[in-house]
Amino acid sequence: MNNKEIEKIVAKGIDFLGGFLPLKNYLYFPLLSSALIWAIRRPAEWKERILSFEVWLDPDIVEVKPDAFVLDFFESRPKLRKSYDKEIESKDMQILRPAFKSLYPIVGLEDPFLQALFKHELERGEFRAIVLTFEEKAAEAREDIDALEDRSRLIAGLKTLAEELLSLNLHLVSEAQVQKAIIRQLKKWMEKGNG
Repeated sequence: MNNKEIEKIVAKGIDFLGGFLPLKNYLYFPLLSSALIWAIRRPAEWKERILSFEVWLDPDIVEVKPDAFVLDFFESRPKLRKSYDKEIESKDMQILRPAFKSLYPIVGLEDPFLQALFKHELERGEFRAIVLTFEEKAAEAREDIDALEDRSRLIAGLKTLAEELLSLNLHLVSEAQVQKAIIRQLKKWMEKGNG
């Protein structure tokens, strides 16, 4: 797969978002990641998943999980186990359950929007920082997107980008390639004085 083709699609996406959300550039990486990675992961259902927010803002999906599931979630992931070792050992559900509510959509369900929104914290293994800022950061992103006057145009633009990516040889495109292309293009865009 030619990375230049991916980068052209990403650059178009950044230009589109720059005109659409000029003062909200913190949303560019999560929005582009969400649209393009869902297209790669599940081509048949990506249209329904882009910006649906059904997974990460639906408290029922995490609140109904039994304690055993929550404990297993932390125990079965070495980085989480390291961060929450004392709480796992003592089965402190007063700490683990709220942390699970924030971390499960990101780490367990691998929601691409949230993974991109918390990319830096994930890279550094700062899971407790994610938990502390999750509600505020997610609410801000949701409010900024909901406040758009023409949200349908945003979704249509993201769908167009995803369709362009799908038109490439999809089986040769990886999520890592897409995210690296987004990061490279955003850096170039910001170096031009846009960010």
